Amino acid sequence: MSNKAEELSLNEEKKSSKIQWFLFVIVIPLFFAIAIALVVMTMSGINVFDLAKKYSGDIPIISSIVSNDEDKEEVSDSVFSLKATIEDQKAEIANLQAEIESKQKDLKASQEEIDKLVNEIKALEEKEKEATIKLEELAKVYETMSAKKSAAILSVMANKDSIEILVKLNNETRAAVLEKMEPKKAAELTVLLKAEENKAEINNEG
Repeated sequence: MSNKAEELSLNEEKKSSKIQWFLFVIVIPLFFAIAIALVVMTMSGINVFDLAKKYSGDIPIISSIVSNDEDKEEVSDSVFSLKATIEDQKAEIANLQAEIESKQKDLKASQEEIDKLVNEIKALEEKEKEATIKLEELAKVYETMSAKKSAAILSVMANKDSIEILVKLNNETRAAVLEKMEPKKAAELTVLLKAEENKAEINNEG
């Protein structure tokens, strides 16, 4: 048993010495030589990484690793570009939506202003209609009065007010009233009546 143990111990020592010899004689000097070569090449201005990339293409395994790294970089760049495009499109969509909302607000405000003006026009038309009815009723009152009395009242009124009533009178009553007025007043009102008749004719033609 003692001899076998000694033999095993000797074998292990031989293996250990071989490994140590391999490390000290081959591996360590090789790494040291590579390190010196890298330092010398770098100091000489040679890009070691580009050179390694160039010649690694001839080595299948290394070439595959380098190629995969390049593919990953290209994919990363594509993803970044797509994300940037998406963000730009989102910003453009947001701007367009804001513009649409602004236009809608402007349209709403314009429509409200139009509605307001339409309501004002309707109110004025209603007032005009009511005033016309009152004038017609007032004219009927003057038609029931004597021409002399009507002439006396209309003569002291402002020409504008007198004309509004005279226009509503029938031709016969109007002529009788003007006849009872002073010539100067009658002449003034006759000129204004003619102007009103011309205006009415133009409005009717329009």
